[in-house]
Amino acid sequence: MKGRYDHWRFDLIGGCFGIAIALGLVRFDFGILGRLMAEAKWISIEQVGQLAAINMLGYLAGSIQQAYLKSQKVSIRFVKLSLIIVIISILMEGHLRDFTSQSVLRFLCGWGAAHIVSGLPTIALQRVPLEINRSATGIIMSGGGIGALIGSLAIGMFSPTSAPSAWTVLLLSTLILSLPVFILLYRNVEYSQNLNLTSNQSVNNLETKSPSSNNPRFLIAVIILGFAFMQIGQVPTILYEPLIAMNKLNLVPRLASNLDGLFGLGLIIGGIIPALVPSKLTTKLFLPLISMFGLLGVIFFANFSNIFELSISILLIGVWDMMTGTLTYHRFGQICSKSTQRRAWATATSVGAIGFILFSSSTSQFSGSNINLILNLGILAVAIQFILEITQYALSAKEKFVD
Repeated sequence: MKGRYDHWRFDLIGGCFGIAIALGLVRFDFGILGRLMAEAKWISIEQVGQLAAINMLGYLAGSIQQAYLKSQKVSIRFVKLSLIIVIISILMEGHLRDFTSQSVLRFLCGWGAAHIVSGLPTIALQRVPLEINRSATGIIMSGGGIGALIGSLAIGMFSPTSAPSAWTVLLLSTLILSLPVFILLYRNVEYSQNLNLTSNQSVNNLETKSPSSNNPRFLIAVIILGFAFMQIGQVPTILYEPLIAMNKLNLVPRLASNLDGLFGLGLIIGGIIPALVPSKLTTKLFLPLISMFGLLGVIFFANFSNIFELSISILLIGVWDMMTGTLTYHRFGQICSKSTQRRAWATATSVGAIGFILFSSSTSQFSGSNINLILNLGILAVAIQFILEITQYALSAKEKFVD
């Protein structure tokens, strides 16, 4: 029985559900909860953006800390601790209603989410065969969509108008999804103790297959910036979609919340597509292609006139968001040794968090008076991302490696 259930496929389930918590429930579903909290007079609508920025500040702190963890054993310990802190934070956020308490808890929740997002994929991929690495990465990262979909649909069904019960729904979802994650972490402690020899062999194999580049550090920097501008460009949708949908189309709260389920569905699709597309479409080319879909999505979102156009834009943005994250993580695995892939990814999430913080905090004052300015700035950010992804492809057009 042990051999039957102690398989790397179960590691993927744990990794997927961990990302579902850290990205889907903690980050993407906060737009719904923020609206409910504002309607309940816990906070003002302007403070929704401020809390999101504080959450990303914690996310930045956790990402930077994870980037400096050189030991896999220590990384596992921090991911365990982070998951516990996330659960406790979500529990308390449903009971402490002042802005100061919410700020502290949002920071802690962001810190924990960052360690999970930055550290868990490497843990879940430890035993996965190298030839299916991109597919496995896509499955893990699709968890962000699964979490967002579960959270948004659960809140829409059971608590579309009550902030306290919405936090309870989110807590129950987190507890259920956390069980396979804890199993993954405890199962891989023993495995990581014997990882040194295997890791060295994997590094040698990857370095043999990794492309040569005249300036790999510059290439890595371009990829990091591309990911950061994706983070910036998604801010209007993540934070203000329910508000915009209700004001522009006069949607009822339940329907506005359920539309967020389309974002979660897009995230799931965005994680699955890289797992299905043949390796002939290389990751370096895939990144600029998907950024075009992201640009189309944010343009639709800024100019929708009916619920169909809004739905299409939300779905496209979700696909673009998750595919960019999945492909960026895999791209680092192609140009970095495996021992540094986690740290490169943590650095990318750190820079992305900075972009999210700066954008959400600087534009939150316009959320009630000039939402169109926020939407247009989001379009500009995605246009810059597209240019950066084209640049990374041009810099590495002559590389040859197995995807």
